[in-house]
Amino acid sequence: MWDLPGPGIEPASPALAGIFLTTVLPGKSTSIFLICYFLCLSVEPSENLQSLMEKNQSLVEENEKLSRGLSEAAGQTAQMLERIILTEQANEKMNAKLEELRKHAACKVDLQKLVETLEDQELKENVEVIRNLQQVITQLSDETVACMAAAIDTAVEPEAQVEISPGSSRSSDAFTTQHALRQAQMSKELVELNKALALKEALAKKMTQNDSQLQPIEFQYQDNIKNLELEVINLQKEKEELVLELQTTKKDVNQAKLSERRRKRLQELEGQIADLKKKLNEQSKLLKLKESTEHTVSKLNQEIRVMKNQRVQLMRQMKEDAERFRQWKQQKDKEVIQLKERDRKRQYELLKLERSFQKQSNVLRRKTEEAAAANKRLKDALQKQREVTEKRKETQSRGMEGTTARVKSWLGNEIEVMVSTEEAKRHLNDLLEDRKILAQDVAQLKEKVESGENPPPKLRRRTFSLAELRGQVSESEDSITKQIESLETEMELRSAQIADLQQKLLDAESEDRPKHRWENIATVLEAKCALKYLIGELVSSKIQVSELESSLKQNKASCADMQKMLFEERNHFAEIETELQAELVRVEQQHQEKVLYLLSQLQQSQMAEKQLEESVSEKEQQLLSILKCQDEELEKMQEVCEQNQQLLRENKIMKQPKPSRFKEKFLEQSMDIEDIKYCSEYSVNEPEDSDGDGGDGDDEEWKPTKLVKVSKKNIQGVGGSSSLSGVLIISLHRQ
Repeated sequence: MWDLPGPGIEPASPALAGIFLTTVLPGKSTSIFLICYFLCLSVEPSENLQSLMEKNQSLVEENEKLSRGLSEAAGQTAQMLERIILTEQANEKMNAKLEELRKHAACKVDLQKLVETLEDQELKENVEVIRNLQQVITQLSDETVACMAAAIDTAVEPEAQVEISPGSSRSSDAFTTQHALRQAQMSKELVELNKALALKEALAKKMTQNDSQLQPIEFQYQDNIKNLELEVINLQKEKEELVLELQTTKKDVNQAKLSERRRKRLQELEGQIADLKKKLNEQSKLLKLKESTEHTVSKLNQEIRVMKNQRVQLMRQMKEDAERFRQWKQQKDKEVIQLKERDRKRQYELLKLERSFQKQSNVLRRKTEEAAAANKRLKDALQKQREVTEKRKETQSRGMEGTTARVKSWLGNEIEVMVSTEEAKRHLNDLLEDRKILAQDVAQLKEKVESGENPPPKLRRRTFSLAELRGQVSESEDSITKQIESLETEMELRSAQIADLQQKLLDAESEDRPKHRWENIATVLEAKCALKYLIGELVSSKIQVSELESSLKQNKASCADMQKMLFEERNHFAEIETELQAELVRVEQQHQEKVLYLLSQLQQSQMAEKQLEESVSEKEQQLLSILKCQDEELEKMQEVCEQNQQLLRENKIMKQPKPSRFKEKFLEQSMDIEDIKYCSEYSVNEPEDSDGDGGDGDDEEWKPTKLVKVSKKNIQGVGGSSSLSGVLIISLHRQ
């Protein structure tokens, strides 16, 4: 027995006393001895430890309350989300019906004109009521669109997410905590899914709005494309005709000016064709943009359907989990009631045990006192025995040093041999197993070669010819034979290693070696030295094992920390990915808004161009009508001028005396020369006037009619002023 401190000497703390007793008294009796010792000394736990225990208990209770509250909140959140989903589905149905009602033909009827045309007052009142209903439907659809946009904006706003502390997983009820955490995680996923779904729906809605605004533009562009294609075809035909005419007119020298005019017209046609093709390309690009938008909208609708299915599955999973938790809670409540009944019984039994324990403690106290006295007596006896043995060891210590060194070296060699023998056996078993596997592989390959199997599926194709197939079969057979040869060489190498190891093991495990091993220990002194050396080696190996175990535990802890960090990084990466997806959806939404703005600007520019063209066409029509009136007036004035010229000639003939024949001939010749000069001057000035016109011109050359140029000397009498006015009108007409 061991000496214990007396009642007057108390240890510094119960923890130090426990450490002392556990190191001194190993075994099962340590706990009993501790209880007895604490009962003997009546040592109470320190205030610090008691406060820590109370704090720990309060934290555990608070953690349980929080886990229960989290579970209830998760259940309520699941119910609210389910109601929200049902409300959204009903809202979608109502919106679909409202959109169908808004697109109905009754909402497109212009009832204002109908009211103005009706004469019956009662019928007017009924039509007015229907018109008010039509306005209410339109306002309701607009308000619904605004409410949906506001709901999407509020859903897209970032919400404050409550992070669950890692300490909540240390609750006393692990299943409750896991259920609460699982419900919270699923609700978080559901909220994120709702956010992404709201963003996708907003984007799809904006793209459909763009598509609806592109619909009239598409129809207009299709009509424009058809018209432009027809214009291109007509211009191409006109171009071909002009090219043919140019080729025919190159041979004729007299039509050089006409060919020049046609060449200019040909260049104008080429420029118009290029402009029309450019417009065709631009409008086809806009049509392709609409097609890509429709494809994106269909893809978004498909993604929205998939996300809605995921949401429904997640809600179903949350409901099933909540149902399982409810059933588990009912079962646990029953078990708690049963456990309380058992606890009352055990409390009664515990009182009995405490009484018996008090009796046993008294008995143990008496026995410890007796053990202390016996320990003192044993200590005295051992002291006497130690003195005797020390005297005897002094005589034996001189020859003991050489024996210790010899036994130590011998045991070291023997241990090394035994360890190497065991390692050789282990390696031998590994080599035998490897050789067995290699033999099986060789047998399988030989069976393949003998059976003449087809080449592997990677080499078989339907497009191979017979020669190619034979070549591939021969290549596969060559590869199999090479594999067999390499495996056989490996087997030979393994067999040589196995034979070498077996020979060494036979040498190491000879029959004389165990006998010779124990013959080296002949005396008790050698046995003591060997035992001392073996104990030292055992202790050192145990220390190494404990160090390795501690390092292994540290490595496991660090590995767990790294796994935790990896899990956190993955969660962080998933959060960043969701944020990037949301940002991408926002960017696409902004892009669609910009496209919508550009389309509206394009429509405005097209409307402005159309108005400008209409105003220009109106001005052109006005100018054409004015020109037509002026042409009619000029024709009338030309007729009057011709009449005046005729009258002047008659007047001149009547007033002049009859000349001689020589004078008449001379006058006729002078008149012919002046007419030729006048005609030549007019023919020179006529093409310049014709080129200046914007019309196409006729193919035949214009031949001016002969006009008699009257000299100022022959103009007399009443017709003088009228002839001058006629000449002025003709000159104005030519200009």
